[in-house]
Amino acid sequence: MKHSLVRTAAALAGSAILTLGAIGSAKAFTFDETEINQDRVIVIAQPRAFGGYQLLIVEQVSDKRKCWSESGSNPVKVDPLLVTFDFTGICGRATDSNGFSIRMAGTDLALKYTLSLESVDGNVLLIGTPVDYQGKSVIIGRTNGDINEFMKITLDPAWRLSKRAYQGRTLGHFYFTTNEPAPEEIGNTGGNTEAIPQATPQPTPQPIPIPIPIPQPIPQATPQPIPQEIPIP
Repeated sequence: MKHSLVRTAAALAGSAILTLGAIGSAKAFTFDETEINQDRVIVIAQPRAFGGYQLLIVEQVSDKRKCWSESGSNPVKVDPLLVTFDFTGICGRATDSNGFSIRMAGTDLALKYTLSLESVDGNVLLIGTPVDYQGKSVIIGRTNGDINEFMKITLDPAWRLSKRAYQGRTLGHFYFTTNEPAPEEIGNTGGNTEAIPQATPQPTPQPIPIPIPIPQPIPQATPQPIPQEIPIP
C-alpha cells in the first residue's frame, strides 16, 4: 500500500501544470470569481512520501470517465482514478499555489495568505496563514480523521470553492472563498469561530534551591587559670 501511494503521489506531482492564475499575476490584474458546482470538485489531503500532506484539488470536467471515487467515513478515503488514464479534457487538477488561493469578501488574498495541511489531534486541518504572521490564521476545512492515505477534506460551512475569472473568462485557478472579510479587518476568524488548536504550554521547571549551611562559630578552648607557686614556709 505504501509503495502504491508513493507511485500515485509521484504521478500527480509529475503531471503538474501551471495555471494562468499565477500568484505573480495578481499584482497586475484585478480578478473576479465564478461560482462552480461543488459536487464536481473535491479537495484532497494527499500523503507525502516522507510524511505530512499536500493539498490537491480535482475537478470533474467531463463525464467521459470518473476522476475519483470515495469510500468510508471519518475520514472519507479517496481513490484518485485520474492517475490511471490520460485525463486531459476529462479531469482538472491543482497541486500548488499556482492553482489555488484564498478569497475573502470578494478580495483576492493570494499574496497575503498561504495554505497548508496540519495534523492536529488525529485530524488534518486545512489552514490559511498570513504570510507576514501578523494576522490570525483561519481554518477552512478538515478530514475528520487521519489514516495516512488520500482523504477528502470537508470544507467548513462558511467556505466553498469557486474559480478565478478575468474580463468574463473563467480561469483554471481555484479559490477557497468565503463571504466573510479577512480576520485582521474585524478580528474574527474568516467565517470560522473555532480557535486554531495550540499546543498546551508546559511550565518551565524552576531550579531547586540548594540550602547554604549557616557557618557555626568555632569553639574556643576555655582558658585555664595559671597555677601559682605555693610559697615554701
